[in-house]
Amino acid sequence: MSMKDTVIPHLEEIEQIRHIETQIYQDSDIFVNNISHWNAGKKYQELILSHYHAPTPINPSDYHYSYEYDYNIKKTIISKFLSSTNTHSAVFVHNATAAICCIADYLKKNNYKKICVVEPAYFSIYSCLSSFGLNVYKESITIENKETIFPFKKIIQQKYDCIWLTSPIFSTGIYYTNKQIEYINALSEKGIFVIIDESASSPNQILSEQLSFTENMIAIFSPHKYLSINAVKFAVIICSYSMSTYFENWIDVFIGALPLSSCIAIEHFLSPNFEVCLKLHDDFINKNLENINSLCLQYPDNFYYGKTSNYISICNKHLPYAQSLDQINMYQVMRDTHVSFVPGYINGFNESWGFCYRVNLTLNSSVIQNGLGRLF
Repeated sequence: MSMKDTVIPHLEEIEQIRHIETQIYQDSDIFVNNISHWNAGKKYQELILSHYHAPTPINPSDYHYSYEYDYNIKKTIISKFLSSTNTHSAVFVHNATAAICCIADYLKKNNYKKICVVEPAYFSIYSCLSSFGLNVYKESITIENKETIFPFKKIIQQKYDCIWLTSPIFSTGIYYTNKQIEYINALSEKGIFVIIDESASSPNQILSEQLSFTENMIAIFSPHKYLSINAVKFAVIICSYSMSTYFENWIDVFIGALPLSSCIAIEHFLSPNFEVCLKLHDDFINKNLENINSLCLQYPDNFYYGKTSNYISICNKHLPYAQSLDQINMYQVMRDTHVSFVPGYINGFNESWGFCYRVNLTLNSSVIQNGLGRLF
């Protein structure tokens, strides 16, 4: 294996942005605010933590495994994502990245030959699937006349045997339309294995709930990720009973027992306090969206499409896609505004999106308003 084979492009590109931030700070002694950061802002964290109440922890001395959880607990959790709880099972892991690893192993051992990742998407999907020796291809969701275009025909033409979707569309807050949901159902009916990563989805905007969730579908959820509670969380893989047995066995090989933080998160998700935190979260991001809407009215070249999510992507009507690829241009923009961001191309946004970048709606309102004001 060469060094080239071990390089993860996404991480290299993020490192370049971090280098620009450091260089600007060293040159000016002025801090660069990152409006794309994955962590929530201080005010949001203080708000949530002042109301967050985790149930009493279970025994920290014992091992805890997904298969040890009572069926009724799993059934209750499935019911929060699917209307029918009788035909599917739930498997717990500590986060969505671990779920990606387990699913990649399943695809490899079950001889899936041609896997399509629908972009934009989470970076680790490509690297994880490829590291298992799987053939990974990409098809893009594009923007046309302010509408998202799902690559249904291309997926059919290329004869993929598996597709990997993200809902909402990665870092946009855009959820699939009724017509696009029909397309996804049609792919499943044609025998294509459908994997849906809903780990960043609002609990009130579940795609899987709207699908004819068949035995050749898998969904990943991580409810606390939506709340930006990133250290005490769990992920659940919802799948057929036969697949769940497979995952329960191989999780012990790849991952091992659940950490105490995940056990606590499962209990918290089932408690009334989760709904309290969810309400606070949605109120907080909606206020930030109101501020962004006001800025977009003042600077109408800038716009976005999504809503119910931690992240949206701001687009610009006139800036070309190529400018976000230019390191000199990126340095100049960040130097002039003292604002840093992750441009869309890093997460696989197609050229039709133009110049675009991610905004974390759980950041302090002053950081978002002042940062976007300077960028606009």
